[in-house]
Amino acid sequence: MSKRTKFILVSLLIAFMLWLTSMAQVDYRFGLVLAVGAVSYILSVWVLFDDLKGIEWITLIILPMMFTLGAGLFSNFLPTAFPGMFGKSISVETSQLLAGIFKGVYFLLVGVGLYGILLIENIFSVASIRTIQLFRAARSVNFIFTLVTSLFFFTVALSLKLAFWWVIPISFAVSFILAYPSLWSIDLKNNYGPQVMRYSLSASWIIAVLSGVLCFWPIKPFMGGLILTSGLYALFGILEQRLSNRVYLESLLEYGVTIIIIIVVGFLTTSWVG
Repeated sequence: MSKRTKFILVSLLIAFMLWLTSMAQVDYRFGLVLAVGAVSYILSVWVLFDDLKGIEWITLIILPMMFTLGAGLFSNFLPTAFPGMFGKSISVETSQLLAGIFKGVYFLLVGVGLYGILLIENIFSVASIRTIQLFRAARSVNFIFTLVTSLFFFTVALSLKLAFWWVIPISFAVSFILAYPSLWSIDLKNNYGPQVMRYSLSASWIIAVLSGVLCFWPIKPFMGGLILTSGLYALFGILEQRLSNRVYLESLLEYGVTIIIIIVVGFLTTSWVG
């Protein structure tokens, strides 16, 4: 069986298992999603086993597992029915059917995303041995999937209406777990190991503090998750340039403008009257 075939089978299986968890009773879903995340880790190791070495046993397997967990947890907040479309009310049966179709498309996209992540991790494992042309493109796509995964987790954390002393450590842990492999992939020879650790801790602490601030802001969970994700986007971008020893003013302005726009949209979409 070719490696690409294994990627397809694993992606479809994980997506199907996540879909099954969404059909279970609410009280059991969290535990089931954790179990699927563990299965995702094991299967990711299986398909990438031949090329794994050293720290890659962690760095190359984190994103597939975290993407699975994030997508599974986020799926609990998908709509169970659409009361109306384009300003028109629809029947209960039709609204539930549309919600079911939407959920099916969601898990299909999760499978496609997991397949793309496995391809990226395979490219990283090969690029650590020899130079390949796809490495730069793989890093860009890996960056996007890292941000999507963080959006899943941040939105879920804010949706649960937890106290700030829970949201802060959760945000810190999620940020660090995602930051380290993302920054590590800049140089697969691991020449910046200590710096990657320091930068990952620093970025995670900033996001954790920002998440604590959002706990006192009556903002919608998805919008709050988007603000935290935009913060990660800017921090990752700046730190990656710093590790590569090439910082561009245009990029710094781009990151700053992006954060400002997201925060302004957050203010405009927040109801301050209760």
